[in-house]
Amino acid sequence: MLSRTVRVALLLGFGMFLFSSLALAGAKTINLNKDAILPDGQTLKAGVYTVVVDQKLDQVQFIQNGTVVVKHHCKCIPQEKKFDTDAVIFDQETPTRKVLQALRFRGETRLITLPS
Repeated sequence: MLSRTVRVALLLGFGMFLFSSLALAGAKTINLNKDAILPDGQTLKAGVYTVVVDQKLDQVQFIQNGTVVVKHHCKCIPQEKKFDTDAVIFDQETPTRKVLQALRFRGETRLITLPS
């Protein structure tokens, strides 16, 4: 009985590990050296974030230390060729505030915009 319980627990643990690794397979990482503001006013503190984009829901999640810090509406715009570098793009019209406008990642053909 105990060995069957251990076997089931191990299989469940492996399944959870496999599911979480597949979910984060498309995740990218950004490093913000200063606090940033999203177009809706939410703040991202300086630090390293995992970015997960769900194109079906038009939503981007910013995850830090395994916790979803912020969710925001996004729009993915396909580009003709893959990007050579990662970029975090800020609004140039507000120099006193770092308003995050878009993200792009090396090897991808989509520009991830953050509308207000």
